[in-house]
Amino acid sequence: MSRVWVLTGYLVRALFGSLAGIAPLAAAVAFGFIAFEYGMDQAQLITVGGLGIGAIGFLATLLMAGKADRASTYLLAGRLHSRAELLAAIGAGGWSVTWALALGIVAANLLAGRLTLSWPSLLWIVPTWSALWLFTSALALALSGLVGRGASSLLGYVLLVALLVANDRRTELAERGAGWAVRIVERLTWPVGTLLAEASGGLYGRTYLVALALLLLVAVALFLLADYLFRDKDLLWSE
Repeated sequence: MSRVWVLTGYLVRALFGSLAGIAPLAAAVAFGFIAFEYGMDQAQLITVGGLGIGAIGFLATLLMAGKADRASTYLLAGRLHSRAELLAAIGAGGWSVTWALALGIVAANLLAGRLTLSWPSLLWIVPTWSALWLFTSALALALSGLVGRGASSLLGYVLLVALLVANDRRTELAERGAGWAVRIVERLTWPVGTLLAEASGGLYGRTYLVALALLLLVAVALFLLADYLFRDKDLLWSE
């Protein structure tokens, strides 16, 4: 475990010590200004903030995976017992960066008076966002070029975009008689949608816990997929 944390720190420093590190910082600043321009309550923070900051964390994880896919990481990776430890370090780094940016965004908007939180219900934001961002980090890992083989990453992005577009146009699909597609989309997006809906509504009962557990299981499945693709991949470490 200590090796994973050492590598996590190395990758985080490598990301923010390069120009690529500007991207998540700039995205966080832009999101903090634009999304909170007219103020935001706790329910909006859970949903809009969770998804928006999660997208920034997705980007940070992808950039960190890109930093790992280079020659200077090889000596550290060679000391690991398995390649899964490298993936764990990237995922932990992306998740940690996401939380760090989130705390900065929330603190800045609290001080600016553009955010309203309620105690003690705000504590439920922690498990909600933690599960959501573990999912986004694992998804980024599975879609990264580091673990991708052939056109697998491209196929993954195509499927992800198709899912997002279909989810946005569910009403239109239903009107065109594509109810089967709507049902598929609803099942695939149920964990995320239900988790955020229940949390934003202050409902932390059985449905919330089921959605939370299911989302964590999906995150584990995505990590295992990334590990499977990466385990025996013929790596070419480029400068």
